[in-house]
Amino acid sequence: MDFAKVEKRVRTTVPVVHGMMEAQELNLRIREDTAKYLLNLDVNSAYYDPKTRSMREDPLPDADPNEKFYAGDNRYRVSGQALEFKQLNIHAWEAFEKGQDVHMQAAPSQAELLFKNYKVIKEQLKSKMKDAIMEKYGNAATVEELPKELLFGQTEKEVEYDRAGRVIKGMETSLPKSKYEEDVYINNHTSVWGSWWKDHQWGYKCCKQTIRNSYCTGAAGIEASESAANLMKANIDRKAQPLKTSSPTEEKRLATWGAEIPEDLVLDQKKLGDALKKVTPEEMEAYRMKKVHHDDPMKDFVH
Repeated sequence: MDFAKVEKRVRTTVPVVHGMMEAQELNLRIREDTAKYLLNLDVNSAYYDPKTRSMREDPLPDADPNEKFYAGDNRYRVSGQALEFKQLNIHAWEAFEKGQDVHMQAAPSQAELLFKNYKVIKEQLKSKMKDAIMEKYGNAATVEELPKELLFGQTEKEVEYDRAGRVIKGMETSLPKSKYEEDVYINNHTSVWGSWWKDHQWGYKCCKQTIRNSYCTGAAGIEASESAANLMKANIDRKAQPLKTSSPTEEKRLATWGAEIPEDLVLDQKKLGDALKKVTPEEMEAYRMKKVHHDDPMKDFVH
């Protein structure tokens, strides 16, 4: 059926009014749209009220929304001008409750003008509040660099307030977390103590020393310590190797005081004669006085 060719039919029944023929036009409805209650014939589908000819729910909820011609009366009530009209009514009721002499049915133009002024004033207040907040706290979306006081103003202190805004606890002065001064370089070091770790010992990264009060020797100290460590490892490896078997050597049997005298011992007769000479007590006393006892701890104080 070509709807462009649908024309108006003219009924020419001839009622005569004051001697003239009156033609009456009769507009015929075009019923190309499917009725609401025929979109979905399922018994459990959306309810259709025949008295008000309304179907509030969507009769085809699973269909493609781009191909839907009708999606229920609720959709039209919350979209378009219907939503604006609803907001206008709510504003008129609230304004009347607050003392404004406005009535939507009695003076709709006045209510609409009042609602427009209300929206303009509301947007102005929002913009003013936004500008005040941005001026006080700044805007993180801008390219301007924030001051260091704001960037590094973080704290881990917990403060407790009461309902009146008074501080209950939490403003006490906190003790420093470390007993050592931070970023302080001593003894020509270029790094702090504890910047290097090896073999369960802390040290300086610049010279790799594990003694806290040591003086920094730089790269030369690192090379010296590495060479010493390599030499120590070499000595340990050398000692760990099995000893070479050498030819047995004859032991010299020496006669010591209190030991048994070997049979093949040869004595010097001259020295033996001098030793057997009679020594007077005065000479023995002089010998004892002049003799230095190296194992005596008081020898340095006597002489």
